[in-house]
Amino acid sequence: MNLALFDAISTLRTFAINPLVNGLILGVMVIGVFISFRVLNIADLSVEGIVPLVTMLTAVLIDRWTNPFLCLLIGMAIGAITGIGNALLTIYLKTPPLLSGIIMMALTFGFAILINSLTAGQASFSASEHLTVFNWLKDLIAGNNADRVYLFYASYLSYIIVGLVILLLIWFALYFFFGTELGMSIRAAGKNEAMAKASGISVNKMSIIALAISGALIGLSASLYGQHNGMGLPTDGQGMIVIALSSLFLGETIIGRKSFKRSLLSAVIGSLLYWYIIQALMLLDTNGSLLSIFKAVLLVLIIALQMFVAYIKKRIKQGPHKGELTQSEDKENAKNDDMVPSFKESIVRHCLGERNNA
Repeated sequence: MNLALFDAISTLRTFAINPLVNGLILGVMVIGVFISFRVLNIADLSVEGIVPLVTMLTAVLIDRWTNPFLCLLIGMAIGAITGIGNALLTIYLKTPPLLSGIIMMALTFGFAILINSLTAGQASFSASEHLTVFNWLKDLIAGNNADRVYLFYASYLSYIIVGLVILLLIWFALYFFFGTELGMSIRAAGKNEAMAKASGISVNKMSIIALAISGALIGLSASLYGQHNGMGLPTDGQGMIVIALSSLFLGETIIGRKSFKRSLLSAVIGSLLYWYIIQALMLLDTNGSLLSIFKAVLLVLIIALQMFVAYIKKRIKQGPHKGELTQSEDKENAKNDDMVPSFKESIVRHCLGERNNA
């Protein structure tokens, strides 16, 4: 193979294929974070502990000839258990959700460090010798063809096809699940806890189920990530929550979240676009020393862009003069504002057992 062709293939992989593969595999993680952050309104930091634990455990298991699909199930089980533990800390120990996520992150990261020490930092496997959820399809596509260019395309085509199929299956499964009675109950519990309780919904039970699903998806994504990389490192989870939230906010800015379907779709689209933006930013930082800074700044810019787009939409909806109140409307609002404190005060007095001396 001549040098020009090799350079062309390397460029194609770097700027077109790698971001697509990362977006598909980690898009599953973004959907998991979407469930905890948007459905339950919980910023779950345990993702940064689940990812390194599952990637390293997946690498160790596959190196010992464990079935790769069984590794996916193990990763999902670890994530689900972490999500359940997170919910139990909040429900029964009254721990703030943010602190619960930090505790579970520390716990899972501790197990990742333990695996790293037991394997002497060699949590890896040879993709050419061991079966993964990706290379079986590569072998099927390539057949007996030994050409390096053909094997390259077969390898990355297997990443794209498997990643896309898994992502679409999860998207459709969650879309239909959250349209069921149980799914609607979970969404209601996250949207308005007081109203959900008044409707007879067990908010605690819904939180446990939702965080278990969220953690399972994060674990699945981490196992796919480990099988794709052929290794696992304690640093695999570093900045994953920033990546997930950036992808989510970016997708919401473009797609919107007026409906649950659009919100779910925005998580997928945002994940794909995010990695192409990161790939473009890496042109400014060839050695990767500024990548973490770029990711943090990108998240701030995406949030600012989201707020700006929301402001523009609001102004367009109001019209040029709709935001200006008439004098009579202004007086009526002032009258209502004066009534609010007295109304609140009467409720407080009633709760305290006091009566007005009218």
